[in-house]
Formats: sequence, C-alpha cells, structure tokens
Amino acid sequence: MRYKKPIFSILIFIVILISSIIPITRVYATTPPSNYIIPQYVKYSVEMNVTVTDLSGTNDYYFMLPRLDNREPNSLMWRDTPPYQESVLLYHDIANSNPNPFLSHDRFNNTFDYFNSTNLSGTVSLSQHYNITLNEIIFSNISDLEIGEYDWNEDIFDLYCNNTEEYYDINDLDLIYASNVLSGILPADNEVEKAEKIGNFVVDHLTYDDTLVDEMGASWAYDNSRGDCSEYSSLMITLLRIQNIPARKVTGFVLSNNPSFKPSVGQEFTFSIDPTGGEKDFLGHAWVEYYVENIGWIPADPTWHDSSYSYINRIDYLRFNFNVGANWTIPFLSPPNDNFSEFPVPCIGVPLLALPDVEYKMKITILETNLKPNMSFILIISIVVIIGVIILVVLVVGSAAKKPKNRNKYNY
Repeated sequence: MRYKKPIFSILIFIVILISSIIPITRVYATTPPSNYIIPQYVKYSVEMNVTVTDLSGTNDYYFMLPRLDNREPNSLMWRDTPPYQESVLLYHDIANSNPNPFLSHDRFNNTFDYFNSTNLSGTVSLSQHYNITLNEIIFSNISDLEIGEYDWNEDIFDLYCNNTEEYYDINDLDLIYASNVLSGILPADNEVEKAEKIGNFVVDHLTYDDTLVDEMGASWAYDNSRGDCSEYSSLMITLLRIQNIPARKVTGFVLSNNPSFKPSVGQEFTFSIDPTGGEKDFLGHAWVEYYVENIGWIPADPTWHDSSYSYINRIDYLRFNFNVGANWTIPFLSPPNDNFSEFPVPCIGVPLLALPDVEYKMKITILETNLKPNMSFILIISIVVIIGVIILVVLVVGSAAKKPKNRNKYNY
C-alpha cells in the first residue's frame, strides 16, 4: 500500500509534463476561410515611432505610412483571410501635421496614415502602439469536393489575376511554358495541387541572391534563375495567375530570418530604418497568398520553403503584414518616380533641396506565446518520461514481489 502514493504522483507528473509542452491547437473548418488550423501563436506589443526633423528651412513634407491592419475573418476589409494578424491599435498620435491627418484605403484594402507638414524647420512625428497576435496558419487535406467554382466577375480577378503588370507578365511565353509544363501540373489537379507544384518549381528553379538592389520581377527571375524574396514571390504569383488562380504579394517584415526561432515572453527587439543614409536593421520580407473558392486566401512563402520547413499552404508567427497587392502610385511624388511595385516603408516625400533627419524605430515585446518546444527540449522531456516510466515499473514490480504468498496446506 505504501507504494500507491508515489506511483500515483509519478503518473500525475508525467501527464502534466506532457500536456505542458503540447500547445493548444485551434481548428477552423466551417465557412470561408476554412480548412486551416492554428497550432501555434505569439502575441506581441509593437511600438512604432517615425520622426522627421527639417534641417533646411524648407517645408511641405508628405507622409504615407501603412498600418499593421487587423487581417482576420471578422474584419470587413479581410473577410476571406484567415487570422494571420489579429491587430488592435491601442494608441495613435500624429504631432505637428498640417492640415489634419486622415486615413486612406487603397484598392487592395490596405490602410495608410496620410498627412503632411508645412512647418518651417519643424518636427513632425507619428507614434503608434499595437497589440498583435501572429498565428501560424496551416491548410491541409483540402479535397476537390470542398473547392468551389470561381466567380470570374469578382474584383479579385481584375486585381490579382487577369492583367499583365510590371514584374508580373502573364503573357511571357517562357513563363507560360514553365507554368503549364515545367511545373508538372496535370489536367486533373485542383487549385491547391497546382499551387503546391508551382511553389516547388520556383524553389527548385531559383537560387537565393540577396545582393539585388532593385526589384527585378518574374521574367528576370526566371531567365536568371536567382532572386531574393521579391523575385521568388513575383515568379510564384505570375505562374499562379497563368493558371487563372488569383495571387497577390504580401509585404512586411519578420522578427527573425531563422524559421526555427521561438521567442519567449519578455523578450524585446528593436528595429530601425534611416532612409536618408540607407542604413537599416529592419528585416523586410515578401511572400504570397493565393485564392481558392470556398477556402479563402492561402499563404505560401517560396523563399523559406525547403525540405526542412514547409511554407506552401503554411505561414508562421514571425511575420508582420504591412501591405498586400502591388503597383502603388504615390500622389505626392512626380513621374516616373511615383510608382512602386512594393510599397516603401517609410514613404516620405520631401522637397528637392530639403535636408531631413528621419528616424523610423520599432520596439517589439513578446507578451504571450503558445509554441511547440524545440527538438532538443523534446528529447530531454522524452528522457525524463522514460526514466519516470522505468521508476514506475520498478516500483510496481517491487511491490508485487514483496506481497506474501498464499500457501496451501495438504494433509496426507
């Protein structure tokens, strides 16, 4: 009897230990966006500060700064989007703007703070504080029966599919051949299967090159077999559009370039950009979303996709979303310098002879995590559990061995 209590305690310890290392998984599989799970997430505090001080006595500075939008199904702007970025703006202030600042929404539903300053030798600043939850999203086991028929009259086809744009040439014969033949797509493949094959083709065809200064586009990337995240994304998007699958680029930044990185509560990170000096430690990044009817916008990051980390139909908890779409015309800049395929952050228009001192700083603090442990930690826990089981078996066997034996007496 004296062994029952320690045996019970060991069992409780093992159960608690195992349950503590398994993150809570949320499942969504009813209405679009559907067929995805959230196995991990991280909640962040994000403080953003932009300050421009005029050193030349000029005026008329223009600012167009993207917000970290709330990108989840309950948002009117992003109803077909899974909860990639659950964002709450806690604080917002713009100082010394003239006239009053206002919010602007573009045709892709991105949100911008738009304002200017006409104060001579003055300082204008923007400060924002968000609480943001970034979810790991995984789409899997999508069957043909779950995929609906496209409505070709929807706006998303004009925005993200039907038209050749700079860097997305859907009429390029080489890209058409790559999409239809080299990717390995079969006539019976559904949209998800096509996207998986195209993503794998892009990864196999391109070699990562971080020396590119300018965005080069899909055709250049295909012809030269190299590129950075912009070219990886542009090539995948163009090959998807050739298959009549709406696809768009997402731009933002990542907390780390290491896919296995797991932040811990209380950690702090700071990033900065100096647009005038060209210096930054801001980890800008681009990736892809493609649309499947009845499912929604599905993520893919061909730049990070490899045999160790799958990023087709999956996205992680490390990337912050600024914009979706491409080709913005900046109203306060003059042609031909007013068009950008990827929206510049920060976007500030200054007079020709101005001498601005620009500071763009961001502080990120980890508030909460729900993450799977690293493999080394799992190995340690496994060893502890095995030792616990061995101890449990020894106690049980020892307890049984010490029980008195029943003896039968026979009379002859």
